[in-house]
Amino acid sequence: MLGLILIPLFITVLKAQESHEVIYAQVGGTVTLPREKIERKYSNIKTQDIYVNWFLESTLTINRNPQSSSSKGTNARVSLSADFSLQISPVEESDFVIWRCEQHVLARNYKKTYKLHKVSIPKVPALLVGGRLFLKYVKDVSSVNPSVTWISPKNEGCQEHKNAKDTVLVPSVSTCHNGVWTCQLKYENKKTEATTTVSVIDLAPSPADPIYTSISQSSTVSIPCALSSAIPWSVLNETLQGGSWSFTPLSEPRSPLSLLTLNVGSVVRWDLANGANFTDGKRVITNHNLSIQNLPVKETIRGVYKCSLKFNTKTISREVKVEVLKVSPSGSLKVFEGTRLNVTCSLGHMNTAGLEVKWTCASNCPPFNHKSPPHLSVLSFPKIRMQDKGLVKCELWKNSQKLTSAQLYLRVEKAPVDIWLCVAIGSGVVVFILLVAFAIIYIRRHKQMMMYRRRKTRFCCCNNNKQPKGFYKT
Repeated sequence: MLGLILIPLFITVLKAQESHEVIYAQVGGTVTLPREKIERKYSNIKTQDIYVNWFLESTLTINRNPQSSSSKGTNARVSLSADFSLQISPVEESDFVIWRCEQHVLARNYKKTYKLHKVSIPKVPALLVGGRLFLKYVKDVSSVNPSVTWISPKNEGCQEHKNAKDTVLVPSVSTCHNGVWTCQLKYENKKTEATTTVSVIDLAPSPADPIYTSISQSSTVSIPCALSSAIPWSVLNETLQGGSWSFTPLSEPRSPLSLLTLNVGSVVRWDLANGANFTDGKRVITNHNLSIQNLPVKETIRGVYKCSLKFNTKTISREVKVEVLKVSPSGSLKVFEGTRLNVTCSLGHMNTAGLEVKWTCASNCPPFNHKSPPHLSVLSFPKIRMQDKGLVKCELWKNSQKLTSAQLYLRVEKAPVDIWLCVAIGSGVVVFILLVAFAIIYIRRHKQMMMYRRRKTRFCCCNNNKQPKGFYKT
């Protein structure tokens, strides 16, 4: 009970001993020492007629002369506001002393002193996501007891919090806690703000959906990975042990293949992992971008890519899935009119739900097979026509949004005539004609022989001596 009585008494005595107006400020910040408005006490005094002199202890720092349009000062860090209050920016350690303001008007002198007190927030080291954050403020002892409010950083997608306590404790930090924290002190109708920057080490979120691409749509693709905040590498290297990129193919699920390892020396870069045959893509690290850039698109890049950073206490990582759409014919791109052709649009594996395939052809597309396996869509031409020649395009859609597309060019030609077939047919016709000719000739000769035999007369020589010698018909 006695203590409760003595505390207010002690504060009253302290205020009596300290006649200076208390102002709090942070080193490196900006502070304003408000000028006392004497013109409000006397109606015959006008603001433009007042001489104002500001002293750092006993040294004149800046003054204002009504007969001059400008103020004169000896320190580039100090200036006068519109109402001739003193502004100091940036505040230095040597400024935490007594300041004095002298005003002169109509042979009257007015003096007021100010005591600049320091307020600070101890710097906290960079924190890994999920770490513990503790903030407190430190101030010089004075006769005033300010009320304190902590204001969290303003980050996109995060809710701003205000905490009316002397300290801040966050058991598990996230990227929402990354940025500038403000400690606001309110006292005697004045307000002072002290700030500190909290750095939370984390990787930026991975894309919610896979990266869809195709060989015909683009020649290269970038696999994103980046730090969520601009933390200097000198700070990261204090706890960073290394990093890596790994790859798990979608076609052959197995243990991840190591692609790249992080070199955290004087030059930060990605180096080829031992035994890896990964030679594609740019591996130079710029700022806080850890992405694999300009990776050539081909079927073999289908898979899950994992970007990891290993620190002393934990490893943080992000995964990105890459899908490559391909359109392929059942045979050659050069087809003959009248032949059957199937065109397949595929990701090379089982699709996720919600994906839709749309076809575009040079002419009207035939109905494609909706009942084909879930990982492909088949466009079937029962008998391809000359007007089907041209581009065949397959588009992959999800929720009315086009993800990617792939295309191929069909070359339709007239069916060629078989030369050997022609030779065989021709030979058959010639043989047939010859056979017919031989038959006709044979028949004609046979008829001629028969007719000749019928017309021939027979003669014989008779041995009868009674008849005259000669030949007689028989």
